[in-house]
Amino acid sequence: MELVDLSSSIALRFGKWVSVNDVAEYILLRQNDDGGYTFAQWTDSSAQDTFFAVEVLKILGVQPRKVREMAGFLKRLQHPDGSFDSVRVAYYVVKTLAGFGENPSLPVVDYILFLKREHGGFSGLEAFWDVPSEIEDTYLALEVLREACNESKLESTAELILKSQNKDGSFGKTNYSRIASTYYALASLKILGYNVENFKETLKWLRGMELPQGGFGEIYVNPEQYIGIEDVYFGVKALEILNESLTHPKEALDLISQFRNNNGGFRRSNVLGISTFEATYQAMAAMESILT
Repeated sequence: MELVDLSSSIALRFGKWVSVNDVAEYILLRQNDDGGYTFAQWTDSSAQDTFFAVEVLKILGVQPRKVREMAGFLKRLQHPDGSFDSVRVAYYVVKTLAGFGENPSLPVVDYILFLKREHGGFSGLEAFWDVPSEIEDTYLALEVLREACNESKLESTAELILKSQNKDGSFGKTNYSRIASTYYALASLKILGYNVENFKETLKWLRGMELPQGGFGEIYVNPEQYIGIEDVYFGVKALEILNESLTHPKEALDLISQFRNNNGGFRRSNVLGISTFEATYQAMAAMESILT
């Protein structure tokens, strides 16, 4: 099934490293009747998978199907009082609907501001195994507020993020991915009006994390060593925010292609694993940034 014209600029751009039609088919085959998506076929739709599915299709230039049903599914995830199950769900719903010129059924600003803690962030500061950064929820909240054109004064939020910067220029605690935290910190500070291109020590640290083989990390030993697609994605996107490019773009593209599975999706690890929409989005978005 040819979902993307193989003579199109998109197909030609990605063609050496990935079959764009395989990726598109992987995504589209996992849409449910309610319009939402799930990376595991025949399971319930989720806001997260729906967001990542739409973002991947956008990169590929493929129009999503059942848009009206999808919008309805997403709007039903908002509770009658305007809240959501979490700031993540709010982010996925608001951002996906915005891409189709739609809004949630009820305003979201009051719910987001209700989540703001005394320290200025929008979540706790302790680590959890499935959270890449203690700054992630704060970034998601800021994105929702920006989408809602809210201009609340958030000086304490900026102060909290700035205090999380380490002496080497990175951001975040060592029990998280500092590459992820650095990305979320830069993205958040940019939303808050900071000129992040002035963070020269942060750029220096990111350059030190670049690996000749194309990834990001402290050290690279051998091809069998575990590399997570998220660190590649966050590294590429952090440099992009700083208006910088990779030192080893071809090697990075070759590395990302190693995360592909036969079903058209991408896995989290370069070694093995099942495909997920999040990993597929991170792989495709990183490649798009490198190739642009």
